Amino acid sequence: MSDKTKTVVALGFFDSVHIGHRAVISSARKIANDGGFTLTVFSFSGNLKKAVNNSNDKIVYNDEERKELISSLGVDQIYFAPVTKEFLDTERKDFLDFINKKFNICTYVCGSDYRFGKGGLGDVEFLKNYAREKGQTVFIQEDCVLDGKKVSTTSIKELLTNGNIKQANLLLKEPYFYSSIVLSGRKVGKKIGFPTINFKVDNQKQRLKNGVYFGHVFLDGKFYKTIINYGNRPTYGLDDVLIETHIIDFDGDLYKKTVKLYFDGFLRDIKRFFNENQLIEQLKKDLLTVKGILV
Repeated sequence: MSDKTKTVVALGFFDSVHIGHRAVISSARKIANDGGFTLTVFSFSGNLKKAVNNSNDKIVYNDEERKELISSLGVDQIYFAPVTKEFLDTERKDFLDFINKKFNICTYVCGSDYRFGKGGLGDVEFLKNYAREKGQTVFIQEDCVLDGKKVSTTSIKELLTNGNIKQANLLLKEPYFYSSIVLSGRKVGKKIGFPTINFKVDNQKQRLKNGVYFGHVFLDGKFYKTIINYGNRPTYGLDDVLIETHIIDFDGDLYKKTVKLYFDGFLRDIKRFFNENQLIEQLKKDLLTVKGILV
């Protein structure tokens, strides 16, 4: 008999929602379905690693992007705890007491390396002992391994930094994306026959390798291939990092609209051309290449 007052809690930061994170949530979803319970994801807002380590650590996806990805996996509710010093200093038992006051928990699901509480002193053994005393159960999801290596957000960040989008996408399960408001540009692309939409690079997010990528967007439910310049624009002497995207065969005004841009692969390094004609010739080659790529 189902009991929707009880919930299965998937525990983790889920900072990139990669295939290992998805396995945790998928197992939690199955347990919830089998028992007729709800499914709750308990995570943290912002940049947990940066807050804990006082480092320059970057995020793969921001809170809104993570919420969107996690919600797509069939969860009933998502709770993002704050990354304030006060909450991060919560002792491990107090941390578990906190989530038990918020939710009527029957089962916890997490990875084998899940840590919680002040200083990360809480581990799966502590969680199991705590749950046993409360008549709850714990399911530990096995590590997700690909090509002999444990899948991790750290490895995904390295792949993004190296421009290895295709491999990163394998670990992410779906194409890496940027969701942003379209900014007003210099209109140079339109002048040379390759109009672009422009995104500001989020300094909180992991940087990609500067380069020209191919990707896609969905606009009004229609699929369009794209050519993406991520980085500087040396032909025009511009060193600031920007995302400029030419949407192939699209004609419309997207200024101030929010667009979700998917990265499918690395095309080439950014080059400095001596004049616009050389740039146009290269863009024509890029266009033919991207049109011929199967996505």
